[in-house]
Amino acid sequence: MILQAALLFAGLSVTASASTCCPPVRFSAVQHVTIVNSTFAKAALYSFIYDGINQRYVISGDLSDGFVSTTKVIYDYPKRTGYRIDTVARTCTTFHLQRKFKDQEGVCVPSGAVSLGPFFYGYGVGRLSSKGYSYNRTTVNGEHQNVVTTVTRKDCIPIVITTTTIGGQGGNALETLGYNDVRPGIRDFTVFDIPPYCTV
Repeated sequence: MILQAALLFAGLSVTASASTCCPPVRFSAVQHVTIVNSTFAKAALYSFIYDGINQRYVISGDLSDGFVSTTKVIYDYPKRTGYRIDTVARTCTTFHLQRKFKDQEGVCVPSGAVSLGPFFYGYGVGRLSSKGYSYNRTTVNGEHQNVVTTVTRKDCIPIVITTTTIGGQGGNALETLGYNDVRPGIRDFTVFDIPPYCTV
């Protein structure tokens, strides 16, 4: 099962009016997720494909399946619906998306975020110039979260996002998202196709 689904996070760089900065409107990445609370600890690795133009994204794969997985989760915000799909078993379950697309985990840095200043990863000619931000938010369940995000200085592409949740299910929690092998654009839009055996 895709961990994020159970817990609910070639374009030009754009900046929304309600955001400090946003990444390219379409990109693909490998996303490493670590989540720890008082009763639970999990690390997972996903393929993450983001389509900001059509307000949707898809996540597939995890460490227990060797990264290549038959399970994927599609988040379709215009339909306010998520789809958890197993392509081999031909099963599909749907769930309601309560947040707005612009509020979903880690993509845009919201306006009002506190700048933590410039950062650099690595050193020398290969160092990556980045910037950090911190902001607070409340989940749909009323939990308080503090988010610290580091993004590239040039295109606002997420590098590391750390979310601390106070008073969540299972107690306080820490979630870290790391983005690797980021590529602009989407190579195959069929990853967003909803199979006929999915019903809402």
